[in-house]
Amino acid sequence: MKKPGYKSANRYRKFLAASKRIAGKIATIDGVVGILATGGVGRGHCDDLSDLDLIVYADDAVVKDLNSYIAVGGLRFKGMELDTPVASYQKALKHKSPSRYWSQIMRWDRENSQILFDTDRRIENLLKAKLVFPDWEQKKLLKKHAHGVTDDLIYNFELWTKRGTPLNLSHILTQGAEHLILWIYARNKRFQPYLPKWLFYHLENGFVPESKYLSTIKLPFVSPATTVRDARKMRARLVDLAGKLGVDFEFRTVAQVHAEEENNWEKASDRTKSYLSW
Repeated sequence: MKKPGYKSANRYRKFLAASKRIAGKIATIDGVVGILATGGVGRGHCDDLSDLDLIVYADDAVVKDLNSYIAVGGLRFKGMELDTPVASYQKALKHKSPSRYWSQIMRWDRENSQILFDTDRRIENLLKAKLVFPDWEQKKLLKKHAHGVTDDLIYNFELWTKRGTPLNLSHILTQGAEHLILWIYARNKRFQPYLPKWLFYHLENGFVPESKYLSTIKLPFVSPATTVRDARKMRARLVDLAGKLGVDFEFRTVAQVHAEEENNWEKASDRTKSYLSW
């Protein structure tokens, strides 16, 4: 198991021991199919601010009842906050992957988990079937985030240089860098982590080759621009890196977008023009 390191003291062994004790008791309940340890236990690092995260998979018929006393929420015991939702095994099995149910974040969370209890290897087989990252999804995400990089670092940056302040530009730079990060994850078929707190997860733990560029990618987040000049320098570094990595840029300046829209007006129907003109 990969164990990302953070500056806080690691209480992983204590959290794992507690997780196993709880799982052992819940496993005796009729209808429980399997139990996963996720969160810090799944990722290998727990500290004093971590939740003890368990996913209890159960037969659909007993989920509602189990939720009434297993997934009550807001509980803290021996210095550990408990987060123990109960999910329908049949529902998880029924939904295709990828889907809204088996989202990128869901798959990231389940990928970083430990099976503590499993009936007839059903949870093991469930994860094997659902933790997929098909080529069509990768292509879709690469296109989406390449567009986001372009939109923020080219068009929006130019637009807000003309109308805004360094504060606006810093915000746009962080948005563009976030799209670049998610583009990197998609290129490497790494599931998107839970945002925003785990945005840097794959980069900061060296799980992708582009981790070597982290010092540049994180600039807008750790050193916000205080002048337009600083913002331009930071933008230039991010654009250069994105091009080096292979992001498919669509360089659309404000003037180009306005020209396209004027051309669209000329092509519009007379009926459209009659209602939308003055």
